Amino acid sequence: MSYDRSVVPTALNPALTPELQQEVGFFLKWGYLVVEDAVTEQQVESLRGALDNTVSDRDEPFTHQLLEEDDRFAFLLDNPPVLRRITALLGTCVQLHSATARVTRPGEPDQDWHRDGPWPVDPDGTPIGSTPGQINCGYYLDELAAENGPIAIVPGSQRAPFRPPKGHPEFPDQVLVLAKPGQAVLFNGWLYHRGVANRSDRARRVCLMCYQNAWMKSREPFDGPRVTRLREQGTPQQKLLLGAVPRW
Repeated sequence: MSYDRSVVPTALNPALTPELQQEVGFFLKWGYLVVEDAVTEQQVESLRGALDNTVSDRDEPFTHQLLEEDDRFAFLLDNPPVLRRITALLGTCVQLHSATARVTRPGEPDQDWHRDGPWPVDPDGTPIGSTPGQINCGYYLDELAAENGPIAIVPGSQRAPFRPPKGHPEFPDQVLVLAKPGQAVLFNGWLYHRGVANRSDRARRVCLMCYQNAWMKSREPFDGPRVTRLREQGTPQQKLLLGAVPRW
């Protein structure tokens, strides 16, 4: 199947500044990273309006294929502060796995611990040094507190060679990531994580962009009109992110 070869990067590993190298080291050790100033105040307000419009007549907590819902979500695809970290971690050949949003309404219970992939994790890695690469990015549109359903993680658990426990027992070293609007939270898809119960009187809103190695299969078909237009008319990077290379 033919494709525009100009969308494929000529180098896999970007040059990293000392600051980026430090962030990469933190992520590799602990499995997560909080990105400051990932979106502006104006962008946060725009995302809130777009998400509120999207979910106004829905009862489901999840919205799938988010980029098809509103043009105001489109910039999240290749948002520079986040994508710079994603390519520093995964390399330049990356693709979007999925774009979703979640609204955790008051009264929603604790989620169970989980990973976002079924693959086993070997603490020694694989023979050629490659492990499945998937990184989630959460843009939290409401300030997180212990009461309104923050994300709980177990730092370093992305290396555990066993599944997380059933249910939602507390780990002695678990962390509640109390993100603020404007920040983005990156976390390894194999990190133990869960959403905490929302015991407040307000909903908690988050947009979730998940990235992966470009040769892995994406969850979304990326065949809707908005995404198709971006894949056909966007920048080379946008085309790559949306699966313009059908086979590797």
